[in-house]
Amino acid sequence: MKMGWKNWFLSAWLCLLSGFFSTLTPSKAEVVDRIIAYVNDDIITLSELNERTKAFVAARRQNPFLREENQSVEEIRRGLIDVLINERLAAQEIARLKISVSDEEVDETVDRIMRENRLTQEGLEAELRKEGGTIADLRKQIKTNMEQQKLVNREVKSKTVITDEMIQAYYEDHIEEFESKQRWRIQDIYLPFTATDTPEERNHLRKLAKQILERLQSGDDFGSLAKRYSQGPAAEAGGDLGFFAKGELEPVLEAATEALEPGEFSPDIETTRGIHIIKLIEVDKAPARPLDEVEETIRNLLYKREVDFRYREWLSGLRERSYVKIVY
Repeated sequence: MKMGWKNWFLSAWLCLLSGFFSTLTPSKAEVVDRIIAYVNDDIITLSELNERTKAFVAARRQNPFLREENQSVEEIRRGLIDVLINERLAAQEIARLKISVSDEEVDETVDRIMRENRLTQEGLEAELRKEGGTIADLRKQIKTNMEQQKLVNREVKSKTVITDEMIQAYYEDHIEEFESKQRWRIQDIYLPFTATDTPEERNHLRKLAKQILERLQSGDDFGSLAKRYSQGPAAEAGGDLGFFAKGELEPVLEAATEALEPGEFSPDIETTRGIHIIKLIEVDKAPARPLDEVEETIRNLLYKREVDFRYREWLSGLRERSYVKIVY
């Protein structure tokens, strides 16, 4: 495993813990510190925001999922002020409720990080130094994260229940998520345009398409007419193009195909490249996976959504009951 990959993986894991190292290498330039927010009896300082912003920007450069986000540094800073306020509120609740995490719990998590990254103690320390942190920083961040997780478990998860009725409703409302991709088997009569066509020649093709449609409406065989008139790649096979899934046809042809029932044919469809007449032969649509196969997946999805929603509501209520003033 390359060191660069391990470094990114470890950084991503730390970002997931709660954000970023709370202690970074101090800048050599002198910084005039000041208060930017009050949270009950606590404060948030400009230096904390600067440290968090620096870490966020560095993490975004390394993380391909964040790298493409188009956010200015000022937008990032405004968002991080809210993050810092929420962290302070959570920390105050953790202290009030006397929630604690033992050294043994932190040790287990550090051991797991080393196992997952195939790192020794010395290797982990080296990786952390590259990020501007230390083992002490990591342990502190792990402890904070685990305390927050216990807070969420107590205030939100223990009160969150996903019922069978909720799972059934989601399954029925999102049945397409559990179906195999629909495919259409089509025949095509194709009359192509060329770059040298005169207006008269194109009008001739349009008239020919109308004549073919009239013969189809009179009961002539689509495959026979395709063999005679089509100039598409499957003309010799009666215009049978095989199966196409959604997104594999030109949008105008896909829309026409979706409007057909098996055995029906479309009107003449003119595109920039020529004229098509399409017949739908069959639709291949596998039945949806039964509910009992996807029940646990749905339950986990709904549980995560509900916990996220309830936590935001809980945090919003906590913030309303608290004294919060931003002076940034």
